[in-house]
Amino acid sequence: MSHRRSGLLSGLIVGFVAMLLGVAGYAAMVAYSNRLPYDVRWFAGDPALVLPVACCLLAGLILGLAMWTIRPRSLLLPWVVLLYAFGVRAAGSVAGVVVWAVDNGFPMTTWFAENLDRIAQGVWLAMRTSWQFWAAVAAAAVPAFLLTLVRVVRVRRRWRAEAGPVSHRRRDGGEQATDPAESEPEYRAPFEPLQPPKPTPAAPTANLFAPREPGQS
Repeated sequence: MSHRRSGLLSGLIVGFVAMLLGVAGYAAMVAYSNRLPYDVRWFAGDPALVLPVACCLLAGLILGLAMWTIRPRSLLLPWVVLLYAFGVRAAGSVAGVVVWAVDNGFPMTTWFAENLDRIAQGVWLAMRTSWQFWAAVAAAAVPAFLLTLVRVVRVRRRWRAEAGPVSHRRRDGGEQATDPAESEPEYRAPFEPLQPPKPTPAAPTANLFAPREPGQS
């Protein structure tokens, strides 16, 4: 059976693309949520909490479902997806501010360079002091991690089942299951014979000094 890849590289690529989709959606929410009607924004409570959590939850579902389009076996991938979920919230905030500035006609050649430090400090301050920030991160991380973990476990279980006993065809046309470990040849050192040579029995030799019985020549 040919060696199968762990799917980590493909998972990283697919997860990164899904993260970019989540960042784009979160940036649109940050830039254009104020244009929604008042009743829509306050329908489920504080929009500063409800809208980010809802957007991150949708991004987490996209991240987790994107892992079901491939066949990953690496147990490292669910933990990488957690970083992608964090990136949706952090990078989405920065991208949202940039989209808002562009939409309001600020010159990006000078505005972004002048406000880059303020944007970075704002994200860092939110990470340290705002529980709403981590609530949105958790809303994206939980479904992304669980869906990816379930996918990895299912693929690993199926791969182990396929890599189990190997069946070989008998001479009468049937199949007989054998253990792959038993079918492999035993390791032997170089120049070691396959089987030790059997000692040949020595031919009986006549004793010249033994007394002869009467009648023997």
